[in-house]
Formats: sequence, C-alpha cells, structure tokens
Amino acid sequence: MVLSFALRSILARPRSWLVALLAAWMAGLLTLGLALVGSIADGTRKSLIESGAGDLQVFNSASAGVPQMLPGPGGSPELVPLPDYAALETRLRAVEGVAEVVPLEGGGATVFRGNYLDDRFAAVRAVAREPASEERRARLGRLAEDLRHTLERVARDAHRREEAFANDASAQEDFRALEEAVSERFWARFAEEPFPALEFLENRVARQAGEGASIDVDYLGTDMPLFARAFSRFELVTGELPPPGARGLLLGHGAYEQHFKLSIASRLDELKRERERGSTFADDERARTLVERNLAEIPDLLSRLDVERASALRAVLARQLGHEGALEALLKEFLTLDDGNFDTRYTLFHGELAPHLPLYRVRPGDTLVLRGALAMGAGVPVRVWGTFRFRGLGGDGSRANATSLVDLVTARLLADRMTRSQTEEARRLLDSLGMSGPAQEVSATEFGLPTVIDEEPVAPGGAEPVFERQDVGPADRFTDAEQKEGVLHAALVLKPGAQSEAVAERIRLLAQEQKLPLELASWEDVGGFVSGLVGMLRVLLFVLALLVGLFVLLVSTGTLLLLARERVGEVGTLRAVGMQRGEVFTGLLVEGLLLGALGSVLGIALGAAVLLGVAGQGLAVRDESLQFFLGGPVLYPRLEVWHALVVGLGCSAVVMGASLVPAWRGSSVTPIVAMRQRED
Repeated sequence: MVLSFALRSILARPRSWLVALLAAWMAGLLTLGLALVGSIADGTRKSLIESGAGDLQVFNSASAGVPQMLPGPGGSPELVPLPDYAALETRLRAVEGVAEVVPLEGGGATVFRGNYLDDRFAAVRAVAREPASEERRARLGRLAEDLRHTLERVARDAHRREEAFANDASAQEDFRALEEAVSERFWARFAEEPFPALEFLENRVARQAGEGASIDVDYLGTDMPLFARAFSRFELVTGELPPPGARGLLLGHGAYEQHFKLSIASRLDELKRERERGSTFADDERARTLVERNLAEIPDLLSRLDVERASALRAVLARQLGHEGALEALLKEFLTLDDGNFDTRYTLFHGELAPHLPLYRVRPGDTLVLRGALAMGAGVPVRVWGTFRFRGLGGDGSRANATSLVDLVTARLLADRMTRSQTEEARRLLDSLGMSGPAQEVSATEFGLPTVIDEEPVAPGGAEPVFERQDVGPADRFTDAEQKEGVLHAALVLKPGAQSEAVAERIRLLAQEQKLPLELASWEDVGGFVSGLVGMLRVLLFVLALLVGLFVLLVSTGTLLLLARERVGEVGTLRAVGMQRGEVFTGLLVEGLLLGALGSVLGIALGAAVLLGVAGQGLAVRDESLQFFLGGPVLYPRLEVWHALVVGLGCSAVVMGASLVPAWRGSSVTPIVAMRQRED
C-alpha cells in the first residue's frame, strides 16, 4: 500500500520530477568526476611504478622518513643504509610475487656548463684525434691559428687587469700561463704535440674565462643494467648502457635537451611546441621574447665558433638568405622570426645550420665532473654513456625524463658518504694518531680525509673532463660487493598478477621472523609532490560532491515541502480512512527514495554514455607536462562498478535526506485539520 501510494503520488505530480532531474544531474556530474579522477590516479600510479618507484619500496625502518622519487621543495629525507643489502636482496627475491629488486639512491649534483674556450679546445682536440694526413695537418693549423688569436685577445684583456691584481699570487700565476700560451715557442711545440698543449690550456688558461653557468642534475643512483631490465618504459635514446661494474652516467633526455643543448636551439624547440599548441608570434608576447633572447645571444654563439665552423656557417646562411654579409648580420636576419617564416627556418636550422654549430655541450663518451650538494673539495668525474627516457611519460618536458641515472658508487661519492670499510679504515687512522673518540659516523671530508680512495685514480674512460678541469678521480670500475654496500632503499617490481598488499604482508612477516629493520612504502608514499597532486584532486572532488549535494538537498527539500503542502487534504483523507501516521511518513520517504533512485540511475547512465561517446577511444593529451600525471599521451577514463554504486547510493541518500522534513510535516497533520483545509 505504501509503495502504491508513493508511485501514484509521483505520477500524479510532474513537479516532483524536478527532484529526480536534480538527482540525475548530480549523479551524472559525479560519475564523470569519479571516472576522471580515478583514471588520473591510476595513470599517475602506473607512471611512478614504471619509471623507477616500483610497486613497493623497502628501506631501513630507522630512517627519518620515506624515500622520495620526485622530492618536493623540502628535498629528500635522510635515510639509513639497509643492513647487508646483498643478503637482503636474496631474501627479497625469494618472496612470492617479487620479480626484481632494484637498489636505489636519489640525490642532486651540479655541473658547470663551461665557457667559449672549452668549445674551442674541444673542436681542436676532435681534429687532433683524426688519423694523420695532410688534410688533418692543414685543418689543425687553421684551428690552431684561430685559437691563438682568441688567446691573444684574452691575454690583452688580462693585461688590463694585471695592475689591479699585482699583489695576488694566484692572479700572477694565471698571467704567466697566458703569456706562455701566446708565446712563439708554445705554438711551435703545439704543431708537433697538440695534446700536452691542449691539456695545459684546459687546466691553466680556460679557467680564466670562468666556468660558465651551473646546471643542476637530479640523479637516481642504481644498477643501470638492472634498472633498464626491470622497468618496461625505459628507452635508451643515444649511446649505450654502461657494462656491469662500470662507473658512468646516463643523462635523462629531457635534461640533456633542456640544459646541455645550445640555448638558441632549445628556445627554437620551445617555440615549435608552443606553435603546435596554437600560439602565434602576433598574439603571444612570450614567443616574441624568446626570439629577442636568441638575437641577444648571437655574440656568445659566435665566440664559441672556430674558424672552420664560422666559415661553413656563413656560407650556408648566405646561400639560404640569398646574399652575402657578415656572419653576425646573417645570423641576426635568419633568427628574426615571425609566423610566416618560422616553420621553414626551424627546418633549415636543424637541417643546414646545426651540423656547423656546437649543438650539444656534451656527448656520449665525454666526461662530466659532478659536484654533490654538500661537496667541499674536487668534483667527481664520470663518463656519460648516453641518454635515456621513459616512453610515453611526457617527452622532454617531463620531470621523470629530466632525472638522470648514475651508478651506486658514484652516487655514494656525490653524497660524500663513506662505506663501512672506509669508515673503519678512517677510525683506525684516527686511533693510530691518538685522536680516537666516541663511536660516530665518519664522513669523507671529516678530519680532512680525501674523498678519492683509489691509489691511482683516473678519469673514467681515459677522457678529459669537458666541463670542469680535474686531475684525479675515482676508479672507473667497481665490484658487485662495492656496489651493494650502503644501499639506501630498493624498488620491488612484482610479477604480473601479484597483489602489492599480499606481497607487503609477506615481507613484513619475513622482517619479523628474521628481526630485520625493514619498512615498506607504496607508490603514493614515495611519489612526493606528484602523489600530493593526486591527493588534492581527490579532495577537490570530495568538496565538489559536498557542494553539489548541499545544493540538491536544499532545492529538493523546498520542492518537496511545497508538494507536501498541496497534499494536506489528500493526506487527511487517507488518515481518515485508516492510514496511520507512520505509514504516511514512510510513504513520503519512499517517494523521495524512488525519485532519488530513478534520478541516480538516469544520471549514471548519461555519464556512462558521455564517457563512452566522448572518451571511448581515449582523450589525447597533447601537453607534455600533463602526460606523466595521466599515465601517457592518451587518457582512458573508465567507469568502475564501485563508482556507480557510490554515486547511486550517495545521490539517493541526499534525496532521502531532503524528504525527511517534508515527510515529517506532511504526516503530522491531523485528519480533521486536513479535511477542513481540503474543504476550504
């Protein structure tokens, strides 16, 4: 009877359908919101897991915080090394569901970009390494003559400053080195023995032109061959993977393109991306500013060009522009860009001009000298083996692709953290000197101890550092035991179908049984600011749901109150023929429940239809900065069953709540009062 009463009331009063429409609007909006936020969270989870975080992270429970793969402004927490990592790795691999255990250590370093003399020396060295021939001899002579004129200009500038620094011993030593570099005897020897002469110029002269701007390098210390095998999105772009046991650096391709590429070329790439998004020079002031910055940087570019490159570049520009002229004027004309000529000149720049420019300041096979964030002494020379990226995670603009990889031994050197054997040796030395005290951690710089521990250190690969001059460095090989000593945390990659919660429980039981100081963290714990953004999206969706729910509650309550007033006479008649107040109250509540349920089903169906129609094939994500958060270049919003259940129950509950007051007031009218009001 109650259900029949509710149905007849709904059918007889079309105005009550407004409540169902409000519920449908709320359900459709929340269905789309839940599907999108859920898909974004799932995409971010996959991005983090497949770019180094793994399904789980294991670390020492004595650490002050949890590992951070993408640390925010606060930096990375201080972690305590895992005890006996080699044995721990074997135990973890034996846990059911674990496929790979990848040792990790995050950190940051700095490298100096170098100056225009470094580029000149690099060009001369490249020719000097060519097989002996008349052509090589002629080219080396031309480059040497051009380099000599450049050094003479540097010497003239130095002599102007000599009087001001007459009492500075270091400055006087630099002046003498410059005088030697421009002397006749120096260049007579240069023709016969170019490499010792270049070494002298790099170590004694180039520094007088400054080290250039510094570049921050975010790195992840790891076993690079294992890392490449464990994470499916890893893709080698240039160069090669370092062989097992070899020290080295793999630059993130994003960092390589942004910081190690010629600035003019990087800005042209940025302009290309902006134009692909619809930007124009006519409307975008930032695009015009990038062009002006390129024009202002032309003199610096010319100072880095040797005579061969300058001549070839001038010939190309004259041919493309159709007239002769000075190189600086031709470059300025070529780089003056607008909407009409950009596409053509961008193609010409990379196809015709780039081969004659120092497009990249470092290439695979070169050596960089990195300085750790807390390093006080000499830097750590490390060979660049190549560049890499994670497929589909934002291209060169992604934070993930701006992170580089180094071997664990280099990471430990950059962090200025000594191994257990080094610490014990340092303590024995202090004991022998009578300086021993309470047991404490000993760092590489404490008590003046050197950070370089090898007896005869050499730069990796035998190559000279190209950014910063360095005479000594650590050995370029290490043993497996050295690599696994002092590991801070490790990523666990699970087998297909394995549940992270179940694996985590097995590892906790293992830690309890064997009394291991282990703690576990999920992708959300180690995601840093990325996980924080996903959490903010969830909070925003929750706030939106509350606001929409409040609006629907208020409007539905008002509508149902008006309808309840209109039905006072009808209610009085029903009460007069025997219907109890509780039955009337229940009937009005059931009416609200039916309206809410009907609206919820309609809204969920419409939301699902929109998702299927608009996003059935996926939503293309053209902005590279968003691709990491969305799991790749295409976002696939999916409606889960639990999404529909939560939305349906929530919307029905809101309409039921809106029905409480009208139902209470409608059922509280006495039959005699209701009958009189109906007669009136």
